[in-house]
Amino acid sequence: MSTATAFDLKSALLSQLTQITDAYVSDLGFIPADKMTVSPMGKARTPVDFTAECAGFNFMVAKTLAGEAIQPRSDEERQAYYASLDTYDKAVVEFKKSVEALKTGLEGATEEHLFSETTTPWGMTVTVYRLLTMAMGHMMYHDGQINYIQSLYGDDQNHWG
Repeated sequence: MSTATAFDLKSALLSQLTQITDAYVSDLGFIPADKMTVSPMGKARTPVDFTAECAGFNFMVAKTLAGEAIQPRSDEERQAYYASLDTYDKAVVEFKKSVEALKTGLEGATEEHLFSETTTPWGMTVTVYRLLTMAMGHMMYHDGQINYIQSLYGDDQNHWG
């Protein structure tokens, strides 16, 4: 006879958010400081640019977790926000604040709210839970880009261990 244990969804998500944040920030720290705002090969986005994108997306999702309406930024506002995070230190501070906002929103959200539907600024209807997991996947996606950029600059080590 097996006994099932209760699964604490919020604790699991909070733990995963911590792991994603730690990996992202660690990996970002291995990009040479003088390359944080450089476009690899002249076409790719910079590490601080997609870090700013992650932070902005996280703050949007945190508002949704808190039950607030999403007010999308204009292209000009978004570009100004990205431009304001023009160094490793600024980008990391903002990224960490955005993850803390996600955690706070998650801790305060009821299960009913997590599984309620919301409409994204791009018109997709999803549950709040799904939007949170999109933010988590979004950070991991960009962490993969950080790892690739590291390799372009000669660092082929895995820094997660």
